[in-house]
Amino acid sequence: MRRWLVLCGLVLASFGAGAGTADAHVIASTGYSTVTQDGSRVQYLLSLEYAVLARAVDLGVPVEDDAQREEALEAARPKLAEYLDERVVVSLDGAACEPELTGTSVAARAGKPYADLALTFSCPGSTGSFHLLYKVFQDSDAVADDHTNLVEYHFADRSGRTVFDRSHHDFTVGDNSMMTSSLQFGRMGVKHILLGLDHVLFVIALIIGAQSFKSLLQVTSTFTLAHSVTLISTLLGGLDVPAIVVEPLIALSIAFVALENLLGATRHRLPVVFGFGLLHGLGFAGSLRITDEISADLLVSLLSFNVGIETGQALLLVAVFPLLLLVRKSRYAVPAQRTATGVVAAFGLFWFVERFFLS
Repeated sequence: MRRWLVLCGLVLASFGAGAGTADAHVIASTGYSTVTQDGSRVQYLLSLEYAVLARAVDLGVPVEDDAQREEALEAARPKLAEYLDERVVVSLDGAACEPELTGTSVAARAGKPYADLALTFSCPGSTGSFHLLYKVFQDSDAVADDHTNLVEYHFADRSGRTVFDRSHHDFTVGDNSMMTSSLQFGRMGVKHILLGLDHVLFVIALIIGAQSFKSLLQVTSTFTLAHSVTLISTLLGGLDVPAIVVEPLIALSIAFVALENLLGATRHRLPVVFGFGLLHGLGFAGSLRITDEISADLLVSLLSFNVGIETGQALLLVAVFPLLLLVRKSRYAVPAQRTATGVVAAFGLFWFVERFFLS
């Protein structure tokens, strides 16, 4: 009975992993902020996914081109200013700076339309302790299950980066040490792979196809090496592949590896995994944008993000591989593995069709 329950758990987990959503990334939203002090004023450029912002502020009927999006943003400027008033706050020595929404525009990031919102904060002085508060797309807005904002800041002689998410809402300039920043970017990497269902299912497909612990280490190490190459090359080397190309191929990689598991893995598994790992690295890089010059702090942040991805991948291995070993000892091993693999392949094919033909 215990083995039967374990078997059911593996199969149901595969179904349940994606049953709640047709989009592998629907639960996550990434925003970007560039904050620059100019005397007693603070210029705050906030970039948010247009579709998510449209739901939060009710920008009207969905539109298909950037010109219409810009018109919608401009028409909704009072509503946008009201929405951001208590959600994006800059203060100096405890006194709130006066905000003004000075401009709106539309740009593309990772193949998605983003709303660029230019805010100017008038502060009571130019020296002291600046504090940032960020609560955009919180649970009460009910528009995104998870939201992360990557912040680059420049205040007098202090520059750096930090991350806002559901557990980190505020930041005081000067408080962010390299260790704190590393932990934030590392946590972001963990969340990115665990909340990205397509990456999760690809790793699960690799685990199911591994015939031994040695083969598991080989495929996961190959995948790690490959996605690290493209992640670093994209963020530091200027490699740029449109998301409209990357996302369908990532979905196809899931289906390919799962179907190969059903038909029997070939001796070409490692080169195949390496090639698909390069694609997934492009997908990881799509959640992180770097605009300032290369520095020691920047390299530490990128390394921490990559370590976070590997940590999330290790958590998947620890959770799934022992369960797989238990199932393989039961008489239901073959139908269980084929069913779970078939579910993974089905999701991969569905996402490929959705992203290639419907995006």
